[in-house]
Amino acid sequence: MSKDGVIVSTRLPLEGPNRWPWVVGLGRIGMLAVVTAGTYLLAERDSPGISWLPLFLVFGFLTSFYSQYRLHRPEMPPVLLTWAQVLADFGVVAATVGFTGGANSLFTFLFVIVILEGGLLLGQRQGFVFATLATVFMLIQTVQWFPAADNLEVFTHWYGFLVKGLGYYLTAFISGYWNMRVYRMQQFQHEILDNMSNGFLITDRNGLIIAQNKAADRILQLPQGAAMGRAVHEVLRVGSGTECPVVTALRTGRHFTSYEFHARTGGEAEKLLGLTTSPIHDAHGNLTGVIASFTDLTEMAKMREELKRQDRLAAVGELSAGLAHEIRNPVAAIRGAVDELKGSIASPAIAQRLADIAIRESDHLNRIVTDFLDFARRPEIRRETFSVLELVREVAERLRDKYRDGGALTVEAHFPAQGCLVSGDRSQIKQVFMNIAKNGIEAMHECGVLGIRIVPDSTSVEIRFDDQGAGIAPDELARIFEPFYTTKTSGVGMGLPVCMRILTAHDGTIRATPREGGGTSVSVRLPILRQEE
Repeated sequence: MSKDGVIVSTRLPLEGPNRWPWVVGLGRIGMLAVVTAGTYLLAERDSPGISWLPLFLVFGFLTSFYSQYRLHRPEMPPVLLTWAQVLADFGVVAATVGFTGGANSLFTFLFVIVILEGGLLLGQRQGFVFATLATVFMLIQTVQWFPAADNLEVFTHWYGFLVKGLGYYLTAFISGYWNMRVYRMQQFQHEILDNMSNGFLITDRNGLIIAQNKAADRILQLPQGAAMGRAVHEVLRVGSGTECPVVTALRTGRHFTSYEFHARTGGEAEKLLGLTTSPIHDAHGNLTGVIASFTDLTEMAKMREELKRQDRLAAVGELSAGLAHEIRNPVAAIRGAVDELKGSIASPAIAQRLADIAIRESDHLNRIVTDFLDFARRPEIRRETFSVLELVREVAERLRDKYRDGGALTVEAHFPAQGCLVSGDRSQIKQVFMNIAKNGIEAMHECGVLGIRIVPDSTSVEIRFDDQGAGIAPDELARIFEPFYTTKTSGVGMGLPVCMRILTAHDGTIRATPREGGGTSVSVRLPILRQEE
């Protein structure tokens, strides 16, 4: 708003772009239509200057239709155009009143509409200007049509003039007051947005930007206000060439939360942005636009990569320490056996025993290195679609066959009615299931019930292995997925870490929890490809 109260800044829409001026414009056109009809019905045909009335009416209609056309654009119409509209309306009303009875015309109330229009669209001071013009015009009409009559008629005419003048000024005050209130609310919104570090773009239902804040210009490296009126996909340009997420939100109604994508800025540089979209609805629940809030994550992404690198270095250090510790024991045993072997060549029995120790520890060392390499390398997934139900049934049958001779172990499997199709490497998932089941059986000393249960839901399937072993202490439970950590007297401690590595590559999870009454429950969750009917 300028010093004289004229709104010149781009406003934030409350119910869509330029909704209020659009309604006012339709009302203006309707008023002109009524005025046109009433004038030609009530005007005195021999009035001087009546031939100019059609020109006023045509000019009023032209400015009104042009204003409605301009309101299709997101920015506010120029102030001069608004002045021209209100002046044209004032001229039409003044001509109509003058040609239809002057102070006694039925159309004097239309000055109230013009003053209301001026106060709402231009400001309080401008509303008072039009109220003054209307009052002066009515004063001229009152004096011109002053009847040569008695005092009562004189009093009636001047009293009517006074009431109309007060009404005009009261209308100017009320309309200007609401203009000021709306402007202050819009300024408050602008101040809030401009002081935020996040970028904000507000679009209409067609994807045209109708408001933005300073942070949006800074992040996207645009001149101030350069995004106004442009299509949002021209401003938020996705680096990969895919559809702009704001356009997707407008097209599908699906909105984004903390969605990360690479965008090209005005300087043609690429930045990583985190975007959240929120819909704007009118009073009837119809989508009128979208608020897009975004943050520059470029520096944060660099920090994340640095942290990942540091984490990898720390993990390598921990794994190296664990690997060195695991290798040290078999190497020491091999060296001791070889040292003894040098002095025991004459005794074949001792030499054989020492050779067996060296071979056993060498095999153990080979297993340590193999398990470590399995964990360290990225799993190569040969994806196929398979049924978890059939895979678990196969694992259960294999376990029953393997431990059939003992007779003390029971494998109970509970299957759902549907197959639970997943996508992944079937042999790797089978390796995970066999490893978990083997751990549970060893925890029970091959005696008891191993329960396998499949529990599907709408998006994933849970495969739960329940054993009846001694259970795992809470402090140990938190470490069982760490490399080289084991509670067994023999073992490398890489089985569960390898399982976690495989499941992570399949977008799955693994979790271990203690069971009531003893034992451990290990739960694997995999995303379902689709449900079988």
